[in-house]
Amino acid sequence: MDNPATTTVFTNRGHALPPGVSTALVQTRLDEAWRGLQREPSLPGLVARIQADELDVESVVDVLIAAALRVLRNPEGFESESGAIDDYQESWKRADATQDLYFTAAELRRLAPSFVTPTAGSIKYC
Repeated sequence: MDNPATTTVFTNRGHALPPGVSTALVQTRLDEAWRGLQREPSLPGLVARIQADELDVESVVDVLIAAALRVLRNPEGFESESGAIDDYQESWKRADATQDLYFTAAELRRLAPSFVTPTAGSIKYC
């Protein structure tokens, strides 16, 4: 299955290209996110679930775009910065300067399969 997130989808959803970022770089980051999502251990059979309509492809696209945007908007991985005027002072803190794509716990929960396990006459949702 091809990546459902493309630069066209990215811009059609109202996301502007960050300054100095080409559409080719956006597609590269989206492709990296797609490959990473397919390898995510908490999402077994992701492509099969999409193809079987068990998982909404638009939800997958939401997560792919969010992961790509985190890196595109903050390529240096800055977590905080500060500055001063008198007696000049500057401070920068990088959380992750590797431009690594990641998925938040909430994003992974959104895409995780839901299992129904019957227990003693009732239904338990995990």
